[in-house]
Amino acid sequence: QAHILFKPTLDQQKKNSELDETLLNGDFVVRYDVKREATAGDIQIVNGYFVHYFAPQEMPVFPKNVIFVIDRSGSMTGRKIEQTRDALLKILQDLRPEDHFTFITFNNKVVEWKSSLLPATEENVASAAALVETLTARGGTPTTSAYKASQFLRLVSDEWERKPVTGQTERSVSMIILLTDGQPTSGE
Repeated sequence: QAHILFKPTLDQQKKNSELDETLLNGDFVVRYDVKREATAGDIQIVNGYFVHYFAPQEMPVFPKNVIFVIDRSGSMTGRKIEQTRDALLKILQDLRPEDHFTFITFNNKVVEWKSSLLPATEENVASAAALVETLTARGGTPTTSAYKASQFLRLVSDEWERKPVTGQTERSVSMIILLTDGQPTSGE
């Protein structure tokens, strides 16, 4: 059963002299969806881009150890760095106190935020959010050969070895979140 209520304004009801003797003109389109369980996740579509949020039901939530690798090169100027900052701020809000995180930013230089993974306390998340707010895009991203790329990934993966996580359990999940446009701006 569905109830559709259409209440056009006076301007919508005005007659258009180029049309027939109708009081309303144009198509009346009704879009609807059926009520269903939200087990398939949520999809958000904006300006031709989409994101699919999906989280399985009834699964335990494991603590996360996250290294954010953030491109801050010149090709990220404008909307790209804004979207990166917005995404990071949202992700930081979603971290739980048992999660641990740090940042590595790169352009023609690689910069580590902290020397160890930090627990996602209110204080650490606020400090990280302050850093994210200051992220700017400048510098180059050299076109990397396979060798240089492997060195960079080695640096990131070595973080797990060099940065012990206090309170880390066997059931924690380690991940790398790479935020980049993938555009080299200098080099071969």
